[in-house]
Amino acid sequence: MLPAFNEAVQIERCILEVEAAVKAFSKSYEIIVSEDGSTDGTDKIVTRMAKDNPNLFLLHSPKRLGKGKGIKNALSFSKGKIITFMDVDLATDLDCLPQLLQVVKENGGMAIGSRHVKGSVVQRRASRTLFSLTYNIIVRLLFLDGIHDHQCGFKTMDREVAEVVLNGANSDGYFFDTEMIVRCKNLGFPVVEVPVKWSERDKGISKVNPIRDSTKIGKDLLAFRFSRK
Repeated sequence: MLPAFNEAVQIERCILEVEAAVKAFSKSYEIIVSEDGSTDGTDKIVTRMAKDNPNLFLLHSPKRLGKGKGIKNALSFSKGKIITFMDVDLATDLDCLPQLLQVVKENGGMAIGSRHVKGSVVQRRASRTLFSLTYNIIVRLLFLDGIHDHQCGFKTMDREVAEVVLNGANSDGYFFDTEMIVRCKNLGFPVVEVPVKWSERDKGISKVNPIRDSTKIGKDLLAFRFSRK
């Protein structure tokens, strides 16, 4: 699954690279682009590519839904037994994909790419690394989930787990990833962090602004913490 908003600059490259990576170990797959109210022609590019690719599907929304709803829509449309979603910028190296899939096949639950565990290799501005480390410390203190990286946009789940966890999630913004992990842990499903190679995106404009979005993420975080029964 590829949630996408205004990704015309890199969506074609992303689809081609994802397909090449998946074909290396599987003949049965589907690539679902959940396009979220783009205004730059992202949907048109995917529509063109899908005409020649029976494994590629576009879910188009004429208005902005948010990452959470986009992924939920893709889950409802999908048929696979194992679900993976990732950011279109492919900041996470696709070499980690087989390992995440294998972890889920063996353990069930969820496997997540992690930039903050031993073995990870990360190229990122110091300011963003500091923001990420601080955020993850706060989440671990609030929820005691033991997870070091809640927001790396590369996650794999058993389908049954995905349906329970995703359909129960309330956030549609950047807090969605965190809520999903905490819910998964609370329900007793395993969550395994897999070290990844990760490089900060160098094309397009990042959709996340730590200063602008920290207030919204903080509100969602506290609302979720105090709404738990």
